[in-house]
Amino acid sequence: MAITTVPDARRHAIGSALLRVVARDGLDGVSLRAVAAEAATSLGMVQRQFATKDEMLLFALRLSGEMTGERIRRVPFRGPVLSTLRRIVDELLPLDEQRITEARVYHAFVAKAATRADFADVVEKQDRGFQEILVSVFATAETEGEIAPGHDHAALARLFSSVLDGTSAAMLARPPGAPTADITAGLDELLRILQLPEPT
Repeated sequence: MAITTVPDARRHAIGSALLRVVARDGLDGVSLRAVAAEAATSLGMVQRQFATKDEMLLFALRLSGEMTGERIRRVPFRGPVLSTLRRIVDELLPLDEQRITEARVYHAFVAKAATRADFADVVEKQDRGFQEILVSVFATAETEGEIAPGHDHAALARLFSSVLDGTSAAMLARPPGAPTADITAGLDELLRILQLPEPT
């Protein structure tokens, strides 16, 4: 097991504090001073770990992706394959405080990536990894006879992730505590459309 050094631990703590600021106040609310206050540390400590605000933001973006990826990897793979995919989806939707925070952060950074190439590079790399997971899931589902043969798995992965992103954004736009079953129904319907009927 790798040993986390003290500087790495400090950068992680500061990055986590930044994610909380983004989730609460948006990217406009991020400053070295605001993150230092959230992390309960000094401005000098933040400046020693990160030379610029953008360096800190990019670190936090990568950190957020790693945290989400680790949760996805912990989802138990149990048949049917599409049921496992639905459990993965639940880890990505804003269904509790932690996932709401992560979804707000994700959408904030994706918006920034539209105008900043350095952020777009990180977002694209994370997206590519998720697309690879989805392609593997759909290929396995076809092998297991859960979906019809002949699908373009890469195109299917892109369609599914687009629906997932739209669902997540729509859920975040609802007032706190408002029902969201009508929004998530679109994802479930897509999975039903793909799934072959049980043999009789």
